[in-house]
Amino acid sequence: MFFLMGFNSKAQTEFFASKISFSERNLSDFYSSIAVDSSQVYFNANDYRLYAFDKKSGNENWQFYLANKSNKAPFIYKQTVLANEHVSQYSDKSSQLDSKTGIAIQELKIDEILTTPLFKDSIMYCTGLYEGGAIIAYNLNKNEVLWSRFIAHGSSIRPYYLKDKIIVNAEGDNWFELDYDGKLIDNSCKYKSTFNDGSEVCAKNFKRLTHNQKELSENYFNNDDNVDIKYGKDKTILLSGNELIFINNRNKVSKKVDLDQTLEFPEGSDAYNEYKSIVKADDNVVWVFYQNLLAVYDLKKNAIIQTIDLTKWNPHRLVADKNDLWLVSRNDGQLYGIHIN
Repeated sequence: MFFLMGFNSKAQTEFFASKISFSERNLSDFYSSIAVDSSQVYFNANDYRLYAFDKKSGNENWQFYLANKSNKAPFIYKQTVLANEHVSQYSDKSSQLDSKTGIAIQELKIDEILTTPLFKDSIMYCTGLYEGGAIIAYNLNKNEVLWSRFIAHGSSIRPYYLKDKIIVNAEGDNWFELDYDGKLIDNSCKYKSTFNDGSEVCAKNFKRLTHNQKELSENYFNNDDNVDIKYGKDKTILLSGNELIFINNRNKVSKKVDLDQTLEFPEGSDAYNEYKSIVKADDNVVWVFYQNLLAVYDLKKNAIIQTIDLTKWNPHRLVADKNDLWLVSRNDGQLYGIHIN
């Protein structure tokens, strides 16, 4: 049985607001994203620039013109930031910037990094626009591709990077396995998936994997393609449609929370926000953002213990940083820092 504490309008304090001058044209097509490290917050804003702000002082440390705005956040690697630049109608590039100065270190030989990479020493494993869409192993020190394999539209889905293998999307819900040298682990199956370039791989059909590498079918996803997923030691957490779903080690649904029925929305509120997210999850709590409310779900109490109304900012993207939130407001396109009490 679930219970709920009411929302708290005093549970947040705004401590930062950017003051970027946006034109109406900037905001007509709304794309923005956020990334954070230990000292800075990086804001890919609606004016096609990447900004770095000091998290303590709020000062702008640098800005870099990307000619690009995106809902895909830049990627942080050691003391650098990897960001996608727009060059022309038919051309893009990925650049590596010094995180302290914003100065470009090098231009990568990848048109665009599409999913969050895995870094092993100086090697970056990622999917991206490279030779038609590929899974790539990239040596950042030497600025060269070590190996790649064509996966076409599968490059838009982040692979599973496991201890001894990579499970890669081969378009649709078909997945195949590679080792970290780019070699197929199994290509002796009877049924194979064939790419547009004629290459074949042994592929299994499933929607996603759980925390313990069990296959999830589409039955878990309520016909919703916009699913957020997080993993714990002994659970998989899905935000699908209006439901927060917990899957246990036996691949069974252990808890299901109907957010429309469980959340207490502010009186008179009819604000709709298409953006939703599992903002963070650990062994004790899950923060979930839904319909402009940030709900704190306590795993031990089996309850939503607090809801925080963020309607004032109408968030477009939201990132948790300890007990702080960084968000982009759809009202004005600005970046805000919110402290959660």
